[in-house]
Amino acid sequence: MTSTVAFDRFQTGDHIVFDKTFDESEFDAFSRLSGDRNPFHHDAAYAASQGDGQRTIVPLHMTLAPLSTIAGMVFPGEPSLYLGHEIRAAKPVHYGEPIRYSARVESVNQSHRVLTLRVLALNGASVVLDASMRVQARYADWEFKPLYPIRRESDATALVTGGSGEIGQAIAIALARRGYKLLLQDRGPSARRDALTAILELEKAKFSFVSADLASAEGRSALTDAAAACDDLGLVVHTASAPVESPVETHVGIAFSALDAVVRAALPAMLARQSGAVVLIGTSAVETFPPGWETYSGAKMMATQSLRSLDAANRAYGVTGHTIAPGYVATAFSEAFRGPDTPALLPAELAAHLLDLLDDRKSVERDMIVETGRLARGRFGFVPAGARVQSAAPAAAVQQGNGAAAATASGGDGLDAQLKQSVLRALKLPASHDLGGGGLGVTPGWDSLRHIELLLAIESEYGVRFTSGEIEATHRMEQLIELLRQKRQVRT
Repeated sequence: MTSTVAFDRFQTGDHIVFDKTFDESEFDAFSRLSGDRNPFHHDAAYAASQGDGQRTIVPLHMTLAPLSTIAGMVFPGEPSLYLGHEIRAAKPVHYGEPIRYSARVESVNQSHRVLTLRVLALNGASVVLDASMRVQARYADWEFKPLYPIRRESDATALVTGGSGEIGQAIAIALARRGYKLLLQDRGPSARRDALTAILELEKAKFSFVSADLASAEGRSALTDAAAACDDLGLVVHTASAPVESPVETHVGIAFSALDAVVRAALPAMLARQSGAVVLIGTSAVETFPPGWETYSGAKMMATQSLRSLDAANRAYGVTGHTIAPGYVATAFSEAFRGPDTPALLPAELAAHLLDLLDDRKSVERDMIVETGRLARGRFGFVPAGARVQSAAPAAAVQQGNGAAAATASGGDGLDAQLKQSVLRALKLPASHDLGGGGLGVTPGWDSLRHIELLLAIESEYGVRFTSGEIEATHRMEQLIELLRQKRQVRT
């Protein structure tokens, strides 16, 4: 059934997802049309003779054919004028492999009726094709039925582990009020689950529970099955924790192994949305080192490192990883460790900080320490948490500003922003491109061939010299910033 479609109904974040498997019979038709008879595309014996287990590969322009479907049948559909595209072939595609295509509206130009789209082709959680395309609608409204249903950015499910706990409940309620559908993990029916159910029903939220003991492999498997079955999963918040005195195996199983398994299950859906976040509710004990908390905070730190890896590999595709490390929270969990006069956050305050982080998740300062009277933003892990830290201050003081403090919070010498613009120019990327978490094999155009050229260009522009070992070891934007800062300090 067709209906009237108006161009102004398109919104940033609109996206479609569909699957395609290429077979060799399609190559025959492609070959007749294109004249391409390269044996690597159709001769298995020839491909195998090239060594290293080579297989026939689908021609790049065959894998691009669905871009025409996207433009002509959905974005915008019937009145489309294809204006152009830029592509990056990240990995080869083989016949018979299921490939998932994701097309997302990056910007809408209403005056000229032009959509800019980001298109990813995915083999599981691996990006095999990354493209940007621009399509124009010839007129403002028309009769049309899109070939694939258009999904909205706001149509997302949030998975919250430890959902019936005091922190999990506060987060679940805050997310429900934001419009998220909820998938809540706990260990099974309980009075706490009943209380949360009553609140969520009053909020008219859409929610469901999955019963799973994350200390066991079976429980982790049940949770990952539920996550993998959720094709609109846009957020994971991992609040589940074992009691501090638990054995190390329990801490690792709940804090790290469960999160790692859920991330693997959720990542394909998040990449297909080109939008997603995984947030660990960690602990500030990773920097205060209270006696007896070593295994608890150590397992949380393992989980933080896992999310750092997730963020570095997938931030360029819209999927980010974060840690919020609170001090004491006013829950039964911490009651035995804090005195009656010890300041503690309320669970609802922690949930509010989570929403703030989600609103600003494209920031380079992806992690957060939250304590009573203190808010620190930075990055945990091998980079000191004290880097890029800003203490909580009264709103009036923040609004008035302080030149020296602002310079410190933004990197002091402004080198971060200056170097990022240099890299964007060298890679011929738009000035608005987000280099957070970027680097070799992640940022478009920053491949092994351009890596040496890029660092040589930085040498020339900034009057420094890198050793061959430094060039080989510097693969990430943050590493390059730090290395250049060290070189400039030595020079001065």
